[in-house]
Amino acid sequence: MSEAETPGRDVGSYTDAQLVDAALGLLDTGGVEALSIGAVARRLGVDAEVVHARVGGSKGLERAVIERVLGSVSLGSLADHGVEWTAAVIQFALGMRGRLFDHPAVAELIMSGPMDSPSADGPVAREITESLFVCLARGGLQAPACANGVYAVLVYVLGSIALDVAETEGKPPLPAESERIEARRAALRDLDLTRWPRTAAHLEQIAAWTSVDQFVWGLRVLLVGMTAT
Repeated sequence: MSEAETPGRDVGSYTDAQLVDAALGLLDTGGVEALSIGAVARRLGVDAEVVHARVGGSKGLERAVIERVLGSVSLGSLADHGVEWTAAVIQFALGMRGRLFDHPAVAELIMSGPMDSPSADGPVAREITESLFVCLARGGLQAPACANGVYAVLVYVLGSIALDVAETEGKPPLPAESERIEARRAALRDLDLTRWPRTAAHLEQIAAWTSVDQFVWGLRVLLVGMTAT
């Protein structure tokens, strides 16, 4: 079937931003399983071939969504010499945490892909990596510690976000932090105190492992530890 014969609107009748909006809407309401070329096409009112031609397949669609969300994370603090370098990384990380909490299924997309997939090779992701290199170098880290440090920060930030999201239904808005802590606390009430006494001694801290305080504490310790290498 030629383009002129294709039912629905043609490839030029919607913008890339509208395409990504449609994909994000599917992710937010239905999770990763709801995202497909066909589902986006139906939401836009075009044939699936039209969307496929625009994004280059399902991986291209995932890449576009990931790039949109990551692109909304501010990188300004990482290059700001007026912000102490560890504070700058924490500020950036909290921004990423907030944006991925807004679209938790995107966190799952990032974590489910191999390192040479959309989670790593988009220009926005590369810009994040480059900005972290600049910031860690500003903090005095030399090669190879700087490169190792950038990777450690990305693993910590993305891994922590993924674990936090995994304890929810994965659809926005996520429960408030106090609700998530209470849910963890309730799940720990039946813990066998004789079998796991050390764990039992720290139930309140464990209940708060998904809190912003824990997130910042772990990241700060990681960053300070880098300077000791």
